[in-house]
Amino acid sequence: MRTSSERVTIREVAARAGVGIATVSRALNGDPEIAATTRARVLSACRDLGYKPSSAARSLKRGRSESVGVAILSRHAPVILNPYYAEVLGGVEMALEAADYHLLLSSLKRNEELLKLAQERRVDGLLVMGCDVAEQVLGALAKTGIPLVLIDNSFDGLPSVTVDHLGGARVAMRHLLDEGYRRIAFVTETLHNANFQARLLGYRSALAEAGIACDEALVAEGGNSWEGGYHAMKAILARAGETPEAVFGANDPAALTAFKALREAGYRVPDDVAVVGFDDIHLSAHHTPPLSTVRIDKRLLGQTGAEMILARINGVIPESVELATELVVRGSSRRV
Repeated sequence: MRTSSERVTIREVAARAGVGIATVSRALNGDPEIAATTRARVLSACRDLGYKPSSAARSLKRGRSESVGVAILSRHAPVILNPYYAEVLGGVEMALEAADYHLLLSSLKRNEELLKLAQERRVDGLLVMGCDVAEQVLGALAKTGIPLVLIDNSFDGLPSVTVDHLGGARVAMRHLLDEGYRRIAFVTETLHNANFQARLLGYRSALAEAGIACDEALVAEGGNSWEGGYHAMKAILARAGETPEAVFGANDPAALTAFKALREAGYRVPDDVAVVGFDDIHLSAHHTPPLSTVRIDKRLLGQTGAEMILARINGVIPESVELATELVVRGSSRRV
C-alpha cells in the first residue's frame, strides 16, 4: 500500500492511461495535437490515481511563476482591516485557486513602490486595486510590458473591471427622494478619490433632476479614516441652518459613523434623519438599525478581475467591464 508521503509518478499515469510518458506531459500541458479521447484517458488516470503535477516543475517548464500579484495602495490603514478589500480579495483568490495560480498580496504606501513591483517581474501578471494610483504611474506601468488589469479604476489602454458608481448613487438618491426627503446631506471621508467623486456627482445629478438646488452646506468630507463620516456629519450639523432630513454616505463606513454623530446630537435614525450608504459591507446588515445601502458584488468584482488577468497572461486582451449595483433598502431609510 502506498504511504501518504509517496507521490504518484507520471510513469504510473502513463501506464494506467495506456500511453507514453511524453503523451501524458503533452496532454497535461494542453498540446492541441493530442486527441480529445487521449486527453480524457490521461485526465481520468490522473483522477483515479490522485496524480497532481509538481507546480514547481510546471512553472519551470512554462517559464512562469504561476502567481499573480495583487497591489493595493493603502496609505492610511492596513488592507487586512478594510472590509471592502477583504471581500474583493476573496473573489480574486477563489478564481486564481481554480486555475492553480497563487495570489501574492502587496500593500503599498507609495506609487513608486507599485512601479518597482511591476518592473521586478516576480509574478506573471499584476492586479492593481483601488483608484489612488497616480495617472503617470499607470502610464508607466503600461510600458513595463507586464500583463496588467485594474480593479475599481480605469485608464486608457489598460483593461479594467469597474463599478457604476454614478448610477448607484443616483438610485440611492432617488430612493430617498421617493420617500419624501428633500433636504439630503452628503458625507464622505475624502474627495481625493475618483469613485467618491462619481458618487457625489450622482448625488448632485439626482437633486437637479428633482428640481432641488444643492446646498453646499450639506456636503462635507471628514478625513480619510474610518471616522471620516462622523467628522463630516459633525461639520454639517454645526454649520447648516436646518438639520438634514436624510444623509447619503459616500461609502458604508461614512454612513455608519454619521449615525454616531447624529445620535450624539440627539437625533434618531430613521425617525428624525434617514441614512443610506454605499458598498454593502458585511457590518451594514447587522447595524441597529440595519443600513440601507447600494450593494456592490465585491466577490464578483474580484473574480472578474482575476479571470481577466489570467486571460491577459495567456495573450488575450480582455474587454473592460463595468458592474451594475443594486439598492438594498433596510431600516435606516424607511419612513416611520
